[in-house]
Amino acid sequence: MSGAVGERDPRRVVVIGAGAIGAGTGGLLWDSGTDLLLVARGEHGRVLAETGLDLRLPAGSRRLRVPVGRVDDVREGDVVILATMGHDTEAAVASLPPGVPVVSFQNGLAPLEALALTRPVSAAMLYVPAERRAPGVVVLAGSPSPGAIFLGGWPGGQHGVETWLAGALTRAGFRAEVFAEVAPWIRAKALTNLGGIFAALCDEPPVELLDATVAEARACFAALGAEVIPDDVFDARIGPMEVVAVDGLPRVGGSTRHALARGDRLETESLHGYFVRLGERLRV
Repeated sequence: MSGAVGERDPRRVVVIGAGAIGAGTGGLLWDSGTDLLLVARGEHGRVLAETGLDLRLPAGSRRLRVPVGRVDDVREGDVVILATMGHDTEAAVASLPPGVPVVSFQNGLAPLEALALTRPVSAAMLYVPAERRAPGVVVLAGSPSPGAIFLGGWPGGQHGVETWLAGALTRAGFRAEVFAEVAPWIRAKALTNLGGIFAALCDEPPVELLDATVAEARACFAALGAEVIPDDVFDARIGPMEVVAVDGLPRVGGSTRHALARGDRLETESLHGYFVRLGERLRV
């Protein structure tokens, strides 16, 4: 496949930041027939390249020999799924060809706003319970589907790739939809990410602190006049989905807890810091 995105299907998807979310979604896309390349760093990237992706699902495991490459391999006609941590955004896209579409599979709003300063960007609201258990080993714990992915242009509209990508994700088993206004869904998901640091630090997160954190973020959105999807509507649209034990091991905590266990840099500044800066600007 070739040609400009929006006129013809993209030639290939390149997942930059193939950790739990990137490798998990990318692996299922590749397994369902999408031409795809994973880009990952360190020992995880080495294992993916040498022995393939060990993808663990509630229904069983799959060993997927997904192609692995580098950011420099991105070419005109590709579509980039960006699944890096928020603080790695600018470095990840710095060398991309200017005409390559970028779809953010990242947490929070800070990466989207940074990307939108330099290029048209599509946004994805992901509710996909994923975990990287070891280098090359990724778990997707959602059942009966691995998760929900809602797509749209940022902050609104469409850039031509979202409908095609939603179709590919649906064939891969995800609940995928396209919205003319995806920003309210992104904001609602951002509120759920605020609990990540509490779940990382505490086996029993302090409910009063979590509630206060989310209330402050909601106050920022209200002062901004920004729409947020109500909790009940959000929960109904992403479901039905249950997070289940895979290989007898339950998923404990979220991406922040897993990153902390690996000794990785955390996204807390990007996730919570966004609201700190917004609150300062709006005097919330």
